[in-house]
Amino acid sequence: MTDSNRDDDTPLHLRPEWCRATLASVGDAVITTDMDGVVTFLNGVAESLTGWSQREALGVPLEAVFNIINQDTRPTVERPTVRAVRDGVIVGGAEHTVLIAKDGTERPMDRTEAPIWNGQHAMTGVVLVVRDISERDQKAHVLVADANCVTNIIATSGAPFLVLDRLLRVRTANPAFYDTFHTEPSTTENWCM
Repeated sequence: MTDSNRDDDTPLHLRPEWCRATLASVGDAVITTDMDGVVTFLNGVAESLTGWSQREALGVPLEAVFNIINQDTRPTVERPTVRAVRDGVIVGGAEHTVLIAKDGTERPMDRTEAPIWNGQHAMTGVVLVVRDISERDQKAHVLVADANCVTNIIATSGAPFLVLDRLLRVRTANPAFYDTFHTEPSTTENWCM
């Protein structure tokens, strides 16, 4: 950009259009609110996750656009911006939180809320950064199921088995091992090979 194309001497990173373009380009969902928790911006990823377009969401209370519940107990989670505004700090979201999109689709997610400060060190709102963790959760469930399957196979096998960690310490043994070698878990587990 040449000086002749600039409207003023404001550095590029302080120009509102540059800031909006940057937020719109982030790969995670980005939602901003004013101090009252009213939506002021959604990027494309946030539109996709929530099911709300920016046009629909502008001026709407965050809890209507960003409807989150506890995945396990199902109650609505405290409005995400409350602590960030109250304490003026960056807040990580609670684990096991689910976002319910406008169409009812539920997605597990991680989130962070942070106050937005202006040049005079006054808080002007909150920015939420949200990441859909559906794929990560699915992979974790597969790993847990696989581990349970292997554990059951080892436990029911008639052959003696030891399970070792990477440092060759005994993590566990199956019943056939204890019967064959006449030993107990208390004298076997954590023993180093």
